[in-house]
Parts: sequence; structure tokens; C-alpha cells
Amino acid sequence: MIVILTVVILLINYLAVFSYRKLQRLRSISQIQAEVELEMHAKAHELLVRRDQLEVGLVKDAFAETDEKWKGDLAEYMEEFEQEAILRSKSRLNRV
Repeated sequence: MIVILTVVILLINYLAVFSYRKLQRLRSISQIQAEVELEMHAKAHELLVRRDQLEVGLVKDAFAETDEKWKGDLAEYMEEFEQEAILRSKSRLNRV
């Protein structure tokens, strides 16, 4: 009888430790997302400020060219956002 109770207690302890580690991993993932979102929000803000500055200071002829450049910068920003999120997720999960 004591052996059965010991096995049950060990099993419960194992499940508790397993659940605790799983919760830690989930918490770190949301932290990663928050960090990436904060950095990318700052970069997006810089892009929007630059766009506003360009719109104010440009003549209509040069607007099309600058608009294309801005769209390229925006696409690069989005790609960087995705890559940064993936890299941080992988590095955090490997540490856990």
C-alpha cells in the first residue's frame, strides 16, 4: 500500500514540475512578442514620421519616387519584424 501511495505522489510531483515548466515557456513567448512589438512599433513610428516629413516637403513630381522608396522601406520593415520575432522565439525557447 505504501509503495502505491509513493508512486502516486511521485507521479503527481512529476506532473506538477512538467506543468510548471510548460507555463514558464508560455510566459516567455508572450514576453518575446511584447518586446518585438515594442521595438517594431518604434520603427513604424519612425517610418510614419519620415513619411509625413516627406509629404510636407515634396513637390508633386518627386512624390511618386519618394513614395516608392517609402513603400520599399515599409516592406523591409515588415520582413525584419517577422524575422526578428522568429529569431527571438527560437533563442528563448532554446534557453528554456
